[in-house]
Amino acid sequence: MGEKKSAVIRHAAAAGCVAFSAYHLWTTAFGMPVAYLHRPVFVTFAMALGFAMYSSRGRKQPGGASWPDIALALICLVCFGTVAAGHEVNAERLSMVDPLSAWQLVAGGAGVILILELTRRVVGWVLSAVTVAALAYAFLGPYMPHMLAHKGFTVVDVIDYMSFGLNGIYSLPVGVASTYIIIFIIFGTFLEKTGAGDVIMDMGRALAGRYRGGPAKIAVLTSAFFGSISGSAAANVYATGTFTIPLMKRLGYSASFAGAVEASASTGGQLMPPIMGAAAFLMADILGIPYLKICAAALIPSLLYFSSLIFMIDFEAAQKGLKGLEPSELPLMRQAFKRSYLLLPILVLLAAMILGYTPFLAAFAATASTILVTFFSKKTRMNLRRILAALKESAERTVLIATACAAAGIIIGVVTMTGIGLNISSIIIRSSGGHVIVALMLVMIASIIMGMGTPTTVAYIIVATLGVPSLVQLGFDVLPAHFFVFYFGVLSMVTPPVAIAVYAAAEIAQEDIIKIGFAAVKLCFVAFFIPFVFIFDSSLLMQGAWPGILFEFGTAMVGVIALSASFQGWLFAKLGRLFRAALFGCAILLITPGLASNLGGLVGFTLLAGGALVSARRKKSARAAVA
Repeated sequence: MGEKKSAVIRHAAAAGCVAFSAYHLWTTAFGMPVAYLHRPVFVTFAMALGFAMYSSRGRKQPGGASWPDIALALICLVCFGTVAAGHEVNAERLSMVDPLSAWQLVAGGAGVILILELTRRVVGWVLSAVTVAALAYAFLGPYMPHMLAHKGFTVVDVIDYMSFGLNGIYSLPVGVASTYIIIFIIFGTFLEKTGAGDVIMDMGRALAGRYRGGPAKIAVLTSAFFGSISGSAAANVYATGTFTIPLMKRLGYSASFAGAVEASASTGGQLMPPIMGAAAFLMADILGIPYLKICAAALIPSLLYFSSLIFMIDFEAAQKGLKGLEPSELPLMRQAFKRSYLLLPILVLLAAMILGYTPFLAAFAATASTILVTFFSKKTRMNLRRILAALKESAERTVLIATACAAAGIIIGVVTMTGIGLNISSIIIRSSGGHVIVALMLVMIASIIMGMGTPTTVAYIIVATLGVPSLVQLGFDVLPAHFFVFYFGVLSMVTPPVAIAVYAAAEIAQEDIIKIGFAAVKLCFVAFFIPFVFIFDSSLLMQGAWPGILFEFGTAMVGVIALSASFQGWLFAKLGRLFRAALFGCAILLITPGLASNLGGLVGFTLLAGGALVSARRKKSARAAVA
């Protein structure tokens, strides 16, 4: 009887997942309902499926949900379904003015509690605790210090604001998740099911595998592609790290360095256009800027980031005398290229974007093309069973994002209710004592803390809501301000103590989390520095005249080489401490905007690199003479 119950529950959950994904494919193709209906339907599906999938300990339940979890899933259907059913009334009523019925108060209040509980299970205690703290602040305003004080709100006011409008739970995060993010999750899942991931992996191995540090470079190349689409650095680590981390360890890299490379590369994928973990579409929507302009702005910083990883890996391999893969382990590029048709959906996506289609329509077209391209080979052909499996897995992956976005909506709801966003700006400016660099450091720290433990898009939404007003008030342009907080929100994924990409890498590498975390921060140092550059000079964000952009990019790239050599202690040969310190100084001059500083850094680096090359050749000649 127990087995029959479990089978029924599993089948019901699977059917719900397929229906969830199918609903969003249908509405993307043929028109979405109004936001007052579409967003509650999205949350209803996600919450019910979340309780059916995850136990109270936050673990997936492959054998089927327990009876209490089934009850919670049904309660979700009723509570959030109530909001969806009353969408016409909700669209016309005035929040916190028109009264709610007793049943609406019960359903809305229960919905908030259910979101908190599912957030704890699915996303983790950090975001859940922050959401609880935000709700507490809504009630405790009159008792807060002067800068944080507000009039305070009743339980009825909070339930009304959070549950029956587009300000709280159903605000921008859920709006973006229910339109942009879910369709890109579906696209990414279908692309993965076709075997496109294997093609990317084989191409990465064929391109970089033969060179010193090859496996680590494979991790960087493949993670750059995977990470941009996945929307989660941790998911990217699991997708590519299961192959790259053991390979790096086998060829001589330490477990901590191997894990750090994968965590850093996977996190960098979130910064890589054209998708940036779906944050690119969100940023374009918030700023009212064309999507392609966001991609252009993200290009140079992401190239600098991945270049620094490649150079650090190369210098580490040179110092340790590590070689690449054996020829027998390398796939032939022509063999991988024969299957490159599986990557055509990515070109369809980009082409549709360039032609002016909305991102979700472009993603729908790309998803449809993933099915079509599989018919070129019997091995890859997507039959009905595989399509249903992809729809099911897409919905399962969406649950985490949807839950986090609902929690983020509550946080944003509290911010807009209480006006704390402006207060935070005032606190940051006052605490900095008028020093801009100090204020930027405070925003950086706040962005890292607020981004911890959350997916890319949610991290961006939270830090943009709380951090950007401070930067704008300090006089910075809006686009660099958004990129500044976005970068540090993403870098929270490798910054201890809550570094979800590091946790995933540590599990695969079987190494201490703290060791991998600090190694990853070292590898990512360029990414911690670059936002301070483009916030003052937006040339690196493709803003301004082309000669200036190219000059800043070129000098910054040389600066990345100098910084990597300084950190790794290698440039043609092992470097001493004074040499490394001098290289670090040159790197700062090269990366920092300004003609005088760039030219000074370039001259300094040329002299140092020339000296290192001459010294290395002399040592090599001396060794040859002794031999």
